[in-house]
Amino acid sequence: GAGLPRSIETDAKRLQQESEEQVREAQQRADAQAQAAATGRVVDEYVAKISAKIRRNIVAPPGISSKIRAEFDVTLLPGGLVLESEVTMTRSSGNKAYDSAVERAILKSQPLPLPPNGELFSRFRNLHLKFSPEQ
Repeated sequence: GAGLPRSIETDAKRLQQESEEQVREAQQRADAQAQAAATGRVVDEYVAKISAKIRRNIVAPPGISSKIRAEFDVTLLPGGLVLESEVTMTRSSGNKAYDSAVERAILKSQPLPLPPNGELFSRFRNLHLKFSPEQ
């Protein structure tokens, strides 16, 4: 800094360091958001795989309305096993035979597909699943 007073040179360096730090922080925030979005996509993909596997095992009684819907809360163990005491119907379809068919299908579908990344398991421990005959 030949012609600049020392304090101006110091201020310029400090400002440059601050702006570099802000760029780094912004990049880290963007990375975290991208990571969260990617995680969300994986979670959605596997919840869809779980629902599809269960749906294939539902033996629906003949002649039921396609408008009904049963909802279950399911607690999973690592490895995709269902904690059988924690399969809870949260909304009945109004058709006992269909509700039972869904519950049997949930148990029959074990092990449920889980992502290979074990760090995501917490997102699958407690699932809320919805089923209707038309799906």
